[in-house]
Amino acid sequence: MGQFTARMADTLKRLLLEPGHGTEAGPKLQKKVRADLLDLAYRNNWANVLVNLSAGSGLVGTLWFQSELSFGMTVWICVIFATTVIRLFIGYRYHVERRLVSAFDDAEFHRWFMRYACGVCSGAILWALASIFDLPTQSNESRFVTLIILAGLAGGATGILAPVFRVGRFYLLMLLLPACIVLIVMPEPNYVLSGLGFIFVTVMMITHRNNHGILYRSLVLKHENDSLVDDLREKNRITENWNATLEARVAKRTRELRNLLVRDTLTGLLNRDGIVSWFEEARASWGNRAYAVLFIDLDHFKQINDGLSHAIGDMVLKEVSHRLREYVDDRHAVGRWGGDEFIMILTDQPENLHQLVDQTIAEVRAAVNRPIHIARQTLHVGFSTGVAFGMEENPQIAELIHWADLAAAEVKRSGRGSVQSYDSKLLVEQERRLAINQALRQALSANELFLEYQPVVSAKTGDITAYEVLLRWESAELGRVAPDEFIPIAEESALIVDIGEWVMREACKSILDWSGFAGGPKIAVNVSVRQIVVPRFARMVENLLLETGLPANRLTIEVTESIFDIRRTQLISEVLSDLHDQGVEVHIDDFGTGYSSLSRLHQIRVDAVKIDKSFILKMDVNSRAVIEGAILIAHRFGLDVIAEGIETEQQRSELAAMGVDAYQGYFFARPSAGPCENPHWQQRSSAV
Repeated sequence: MGQFTARMADTLKRLLLEPGHGTEAGPKLQKKVRADLLDLAYRNNWANVLVNLSAGSGLVGTLWFQSELSFGMTVWICVIFATTVIRLFIGYRYHVERRLVSAFDDAEFHRWFMRYACGVCSGAILWALASIFDLPTQSNESRFVTLIILAGLAGGATGILAPVFRVGRFYLLMLLLPACIVLIVMPEPNYVLSGLGFIFVTVMMITHRNNHGILYRSLVLKHENDSLVDDLREKNRITENWNATLEARVAKRTRELRNLLVRDTLTGLLNRDGIVSWFEEARASWGNRAYAVLFIDLDHFKQINDGLSHAIGDMVLKEVSHRLREYVDDRHAVGRWGGDEFIMILTDQPENLHQLVDQTIAEVRAAVNRPIHIARQTLHVGFSTGVAFGMEENPQIAELIHWADLAAAEVKRSGRGSVQSYDSKLLVEQERRLAINQALRQALSANELFLEYQPVVSAKTGDITAYEVLLRWESAELGRVAPDEFIPIAEESALIVDIGEWVMREACKSILDWSGFAGGPKIAVNVSVRQIVVPRFARMVENLLLETGLPANRLTIEVTESIFDIRRTQLISEVLSDLHDQGVEVHIDDFGTGYSSLSRLHQIRVDAVKIDKSFILKMDVNSRAVIEGAILIAHRFGLDVIAEGIETEQQRSELAAMGVDAYQGYFFARPSAGPCENPHWQQRSSAV
């Protein structure tokens, strides 16, 4: 019997007091649902207010008609009217504020919720007072009308107050319970009506609970579906050019080429020889005209060839060629330089040429950017443009095209889709890149590469937990070359693979020389995605650890957010899992600057994230928000957070307050050729 009673009590508690929506949501999703519920509550506010006023007016009118209207009830209806005005004004102000902001912060949300709750609860208390003080003195007819009004209000509240669970429970209880109790304690008690009232209270509470649960679940599902749709759209956008769905054959040529020597066989535009010939012939007739060479390079065209087939790629080139040709008359020329590269030559009076170039590029961009419908595919193509201007005394056309090509290449390196005019600095930079590329190929064998080490310091103990390895290059030919300059060039070729293996080997040897086999700090080595996707990379790491004798748990691999590249996530995940199985830690470097990695941390096993130093150095409101968000999410995933680029005590203190697990930066030590000899921060901490 005792167990049955306990179960019944637990069931009643669950049915009456717990929301019962049965849906778990993360903090971000809960915040969205909470905001939607408050919006819905305020949308329903006018109905709740006016129903209360109408019901109160009806009750007072009935009492007046029955000659039972007391002074207290007259005051009561006046208070009802006053609260109605206040609640309507609060509702109006809320809607005005919501039109101005997309979302309230926590403090503002709490204020508006409390205003709504106070309004609803005040109405409930007024009805409770009416039941307590006026119901016992009423005639049977008036009492029956009062109970009907209370029941009607309760029935409507189960829907109107469904967005606010606890407020709705309070409203229902205050509306009905006092009347049920008064029916028992009156001089002439009515146990039947009181019992029915208690049953009605229970039914209304369960109905309100169910309505709230349905509403909550529907909002959660709505936001989850929205998130899923957005995610699917993003994935479809990224992978649309990789899904080979059709095998189309190139249609037979629609027309015969008039001159195979000067015309491109695919597009019908001038080819390389044709462009040069046209220029030399036309230049003789220009007189005092100036000219401009436009080098147009399609963006991401390789994805169309690889993802949809070369046949469809050829059809796209034809369509782009057709659109380019529309903006060229007899005074100008357009040709295909090769692959997805096109040349336009424009000529005009010197004072008008720049305006002509700007106008033509804008018009051509609008035309090329229009959707291309091919083989039941809808494709979008953009391009980068380099421009070189010339007069009669300028070099030959081939050199001008080369200059425009350099300008277009600079556009592609800096983000694609824009326009760059040639500057002599571009040629210098290109020559510099070529020189670095050539010299870097000899750097390993010439012993020009060396390593420096920067400590990583525990935020809790102040001890050095690891050293990050930093690659340096002192070239015999070029002098000291910055890592930001030579590492991207190495990553563009296979050089990074050999260099990366050398770095890891030397770093493992160094840390053993400093601290021995068993104990001491870890060594953190930066590894590019290009290294990770090399076949048997994990096996190479395993062999290298066996060769040097370094335990796997003392090696950390640092990778950038590019590991979240959707095209190679599976392969990268498998490699990193193999490293974890060996005991090697994996950290994400430069966290927060690249891909949308916060939402993807669950896809790849990592142990820690390194917040990029750009956020630390700036440390403004937005940077703090990013840092705090990264720390929160990382800790939720069970990951440590390392802050790099710390240069001041203030930065260290702020990051410590945010919950960072480890530090790195000039404040502690600059990179050096050996272990840190002066842990000054420990001394400062001891002094304090």
